[in-house]
Amino acid sequence: MYKEKYDYTKEPNKELIDFIKNEINKTNNDYYYERNPIEENNIIKFELNNINYDVICVYESNWDDEGKYQYQNITYQLVSFDNKKDDYPNKSNIIDKFNLFFDLPVTRSGSYFTDYYYEYDSPKIYRQKIIHIPEKIIPAHDEYEMEEI
Repeated sequence: MYKEKYDYTKEPNKELIDFIKNEINKTNNDYYYERNPIEENNIIKFELNNINYDVICVYESNWDDEGKYQYQNITYQLVSFDNKKDDYPNKSNIIDKFNLFFDLPVTRSGSYFTDYYYEYDSPKIYRQKIIHIPEKIIPAHDEYEMEEI
């Protein structure tokens, strides 16, 4: 996963994590082949305990060209939002950004001149953790790492 710092305001509780895992596991893996399960199928958009949740895209890698196939990763972050303003999260209605991220691997084949065929894997759930590196040769600093849940 990526060693970048993503801002968050809240840690997810066990109930929230279990609910999301259950929603992802409900969906058959065959369903992930042609459509983005997060953006198009809204598997992570839900209401729990009168709070609305959805995801925002925080990172989208460049396409890695391996000949016949190209690969990309998209990282989403869980947010809670006020759906009275809009029914999707945006800067004006996000309440909390959670330390809960979803990595979605994407594979495509085809070309610019024909159609691309996309395959989406199941999203993997991660939490960001901070690793403090003590001073040795370079000054002390923090590094950020994702750990799978």
